[in-house]
Amino acid sequence: MTMDAGKGLTVVDSGMPRTSGSPFGRRRAPGGRLRTLTILTGLVVLAIGVGQAAGTIPSQAATAAQVLAAGPASVLAAGPARNDGTAAGTATAFTPAACTSGTCWIDVNVATLWVSPSYPRPIDQPALANPPDVPGWIAAMTVAQKRWLEGKLETQALYGTAVTVIGHDGTAWTRVAVPSQSTNRDGRGYPGWVPTRQLTSTSPSNTGQTATVRWKSAWLWSDWRASGVTGTKVMQVSYGNRLPVFSATSTYVVVTMIDGRHVALGRQVLSLHNSGTSWGATRANVVAEARKFLGLQYLWAGTSGFGFDCSGFTYSVYRTFGIALPRDADRQAVHGTPVGYGSLLPGDLVFFRSGPGGPIIHVGLYVGGGNMIDAPHTGAPVRYDAVAAFGGYAGARRYLSR
Repeated sequence: MTMDAGKGLTVVDSGMPRTSGSPFGRRRAPGGRLRTLTILTGLVVLAIGVGQAAGTIPSQAATAAQVLAAGPASVLAAGPARNDGTAAGTATAFTPAACTSGTCWIDVNVATLWVSPSYPRPIDQPALANPPDVPGWIAAMTVAQKRWLEGKLETQALYGTAVTVIGHDGTAWTRVAVPSQSTNRDGRGYPGWVPTRQLTSTSPSNTGQTATVRWKSAWLWSDWRASGVTGTKVMQVSYGNRLPVFSATSTYVVVTMIDGRHVALGRQVLSLHNSGTSWGATRANVVAEARKFLGLQYLWAGTSGFGFDCSGFTYSVYRTFGIALPRDADRQAVHGTPVGYGSLLPGDLVFFRSGPGGPIIHVGLYVGGGNMIDAPHTGAPVRYDAVAAFGGYAGARRYLSR
């Protein structure tokens, strides 16, 4: 997200408060603790889907025509080719169980976790609903209103992400920890408050195959036929969303929602892979993936294709290839392999400090030629920046072997 403090491999409490007025992004956690994340060993796939080329990714307001306009994809498995577009074979929907304790799951496309339930303003209501309107929420805010979020938001979690309940504020808000985003603040995972209506205790299905969204966003459709998706729009899911596959053809993929419904995505918007397996990302593919987001506006705490902060950007791009980076820049800066400035290769992560001896406050993804792609700060888009011109260079780390 914003800037994180770089330390050694030993996790320590810095005792330093989070700085909400940083010109870059958030790197430090509320309550004075620097964020941390235990690096999870790369997980991933036999990826049959290949990322779209730079410049072919639609905006978060993608239309059905855009979703269907991309290039060809391989057939992973035979699926129902319903030429009449009927709902035959579609699972019957049910009401997911309410979340009260233990392990729950995110039941909306993007859940935004807050530092306190008292922080949301009237303008934030679209992000608190079920379903939320995250694109509309972001678009409605001025730069000043977005900047106000610095220090008020923790992180975001995508549809189907597992969380652990750690507290309640009445019935409207639940405090959760996100195990997939670990931190030194809580061994159970990254903590934050989320509207209870956005959670369920019903777990997603496990079909053995996963569809990972590779466009900024994509719509789940109510129906499908041999030529592709059809029917009505059900949910706009984010880049990086992982969905259990029911069936797949060269034109569409049918996935199972938490409520039991079968819905479809255009085949070209995603990658298919075996659940729980690992696959290797290349430097070229990671850089091409990052370029998809050039022009996307910065969002403090953002980890979705609707808006990223700096470390949410690098975290999400790598995670789409099954490589689980730490969530924040200070932890990303102490894992991987150290790299000298003169040995930088595309795909390496480059880090920056607030001043001599200061904490890590920013991360970018090196693309070659002395440049990086980064999400610099509120009010700016994901863009190219010259590493040498950015200021406060604090080293680099390599997470890719080829």
